[in-house]
Amino acid sequence: MTQPRVPVPQEHSRVFTEVAQGSRIIWHVLTHIGDPAAGSNFARVVDLYPYERVPDRTKAYLDAAFEHLLLWADYVAPFKFHPDQVTNFALRPTYTLARAALESAAQAVWVLATRDPMECVRRHLCLMRWDLAEHAKSKSDLVEKQRIRETDAQLVARVANVFTEVQIQAPGGGYLQVMQAACTEEGDLHLEAVDVERIWRTMSGAAHGKYWPTLDLQSIFPGEEYEQGQFRTLTLPDPASMVEAMQTALKMAQIGVLRHADYSGANIGALLAQARLWLGSQMTLRDDADPAAVAWFSRPDDAPLE
Repeated sequence: MTQPRVPVPQEHSRVFTEVAQGSRIIWHVLTHIGDPAAGSNFARVVDLYPYERVPDRTKAYLDAAFEHLLLWADYVAPFKFHPDQVTNFALRPTYTLARAALESAAQAVWVLATRDPMECVRRHLCLMRWDLAEHAKSKSDLVEKQRIRETDAQLVARVANVFTEVQIQAPGGGYLQVMQAACTEEGDLHLEAVDVERIWRTMSGAAHGKYWPTLDLQSIFPGEEYEQGQFRTLTLPDPASMVEAMQTALKMAQIGVLRHADYSGANIGALLAQARLWLGSQMTLRDDADPAAVAWFSRPDDAPLE
């Protein structure tokens, strides 16, 4: 039985598009931040720890997040539409991309959630050791495993006069611990740890093929009876839950980029203005587009990059 298509409610479809275009704007900002300015917080951090550079690692976490978010954007709201194009929203791909973006970005958000350069370095080292531990687990060759473990030991020895090994241990709770820690910091994230855990577990369940998301995240409608007491069913993903997942992922990634820009000493207002103009030049606007929105995208840039 071919499952019929049901339109996504307009209020949810609009948010899907907002997430897509918001992802593009913030990605553009990220790619134009440039090297840390003299006297910036990143410059102070690099002075303290000049080896594996913190700005390089935090940008890598954010780059990963936007690889997922831009894939979503290109699917949901491509710059050019074919007249016959139809976008089908399946349950699991949406949550999988949102989960990956949320986890990636949370690492940068947590590292940059402190204004203390030394604490920033400590968090950076914790994530580095986590990375090395996972890298070692990925190897079947014992020589390669040992080489990675030796790299970890060298890292611990390098900073032993400042941090104990316990102080720079990898997050024991993995991504959930990092996300919760990011949420409990004072600042501009405005996400509650309990809500992030709920949303993340929903994303993970869907991404990993657990059965309960089939029940909790979809509406199931009975169809024709094909055997005695057995009915075919129509299942429709709940768009409100999908909206919440994507909005949460973008919010984490957005805050990560803004903190990265702030730590770099960048002109955030100018970067956002440049990104707005770029997006306006790339989009194909609908004939019935809001004139105010069209004007916003084409407004002259009154904050040139320095």
